[in-house]
Amino acid sequence: MHFWEDQKVLTSFYSHCVRPVCETYQLTQMEYDILMFLTNNPQYDTASDIVKIRKLTKSHVSSALKALEQRGFIQTAFADNNRKTLHISIQKEAAAVIDAGKAAQRTFGQKLFHGFSKEEMELYSGLFQKLCENARREMEEKK
Repeated sequence: MHFWEDQKVLTSFYSHCVRPVCETYQLTQMEYDILMFLTNNPQYDTASDIVKIRKLTKSHVSSALKALEQRGFIQTAFADNNRKTLHISIQKEAAAVIDAGKAAQRTFGQKLFHGFSKEEMELYSGLFQKLCENARREMEEKK
């Protein structure tokens, strides 16, 4: 099975598609990924959310968030007198990066799924979800 090699091709292609955005705005791939994750998933607005959902290390997330905050792209604040959890909000200074990032993500999707019919897209989506569910279940069982 060449699954891992093929999966890495997809990851590399995604990085290739978004690299111009990273270069233009002088972002690391991690900073870009976190900013776009926050943009695409506003319900997840803490560092813990990012670590848990994206399966990233705390130290890398912390470093990237610090860099994004220093550039004014995000802001962190405690919510509702909860002094334990910092919530992250995207700032207007990130608008150009986000617009370019969304365009790069659209291009990636369009190129990746070029020639797929609606039925093939639905089949792929269902199969992919099943793979992810299997992996999550197995990881939970191993805990």
